[in-house]
Amino acid sequence: MKRRDSLKKARKEKKLTQQQLADEVGITRAYLTNIENGKNDPSLEVAFKLSTHLGYSLEILFFPQNSHGCNSKA
Repeated sequence: MKRRDSLKKARKEKKLTQQQLADEVGITRAYLTNIENGKNDPSLEVAFKLSTHLGYSLEILFFPQNSHGCNSKA
């Protein structure tokens, strides 16, 4: 699974729009869209906020190819 797929899937599991999640972590919707589409890499601070808010580890959200199918939550 690619990063954009895992981040988007986690957001949708929480039933959040891009705008809602962006507002909750303090970024713009456009920036979140670019992260989900692989056009931008988030800063460590933003990645941590996203993972904390969505309840998944950084590895699951941002390095899913290394997680060996693990579904462990943060």
